[in-house]
Amino acid sequence: MNKRANCPHCEYILARCLCHTLKSINNKTTIIVLQHPSETKHALNTVQLMKKSFQNIVIFTGEDFSEHTVLNKLLLDHQKEIALVFPTTTSTTLTNQNKQISHLIFIDGTWKKARKIFLLSKNLHQLQTYSLTPDKPGQYLIRSSSIDNSLSTLEACLLSLSLVEKDLDTKSLTNSFNKMIEFQIEKMGEEKFNKNYLKKGND
Repeated sequence: MNKRANCPHCEYILARCLCHTLKSINNKTTIIVLQHPSETKHALNTVQLMKKSFQNIVIFTGEDFSEHTVLNKLLLDHQKEIALVFPTTTSTTLTNQNKQISHLIFIDGTWKKARKIFLLSKNLHQLQTYSLTPDKPGQYLIRSSSIDNSLSTLEACLLSLSLVEKDLDTKSLTNSFNKMIEFQIEKMGEEKFNKNYLKKGND
C-alpha cells in the first residue's frame, strides 16, 4: 500500500489518517467559512477537519464575496441572526448571552489574507462583528502567526460554538485537531519543530 496516497475519507495521507478520530457533529448553528484560495492548497488546513465533522457547514472559496449570490441570500434571509467572527474596531465580544445567533461566519486565511477578504467583501460590512476572548493560547503550533493570541479557524469555531450552542459535543473534533498536530510534529522531529515553529511567523 502506498503510504503517500490520500485516505479517500479524511483526505490526509494514509500514514497520518485521521478517520479513527472523526465523528459526525450535528450542529444546529450554521457554520459559514469564507476561505482564501491559498488555504485549499495547504495540506494542514483545519477547515478540512471541520468539513468532515460538522453536518451543518458551508464553505465558499474566494477573495471578494460582494457579489456572491448564495452568500448574499443567506445574509438577506438571516441578517439579524448572523455573527461574523472577525475582530474589527467596532467588534463586540461574543458571549453566551448572544442567544439569537443562528449562523456563524469565519474568514479562513492568514491574518493578512483574511483582512483582505473582509476589506474587499463589502457585503460583510453591514454585519455585526464579534471578537473572541480565549482563556488559553491557540494550539495550532504547526502554523505560526504574527498575531498574538491567534486561533486557527477550527479553534475559533469551537470556542464560538461553546458560547452559542453550549450543549454541543465537539470533543471528537478537538481530538482530531490535536492528532493532526501530533502527527506533523512526529513527522518533522521535535528538534526541527522547536526551531521552526515555536516563534512568531510573518503572515
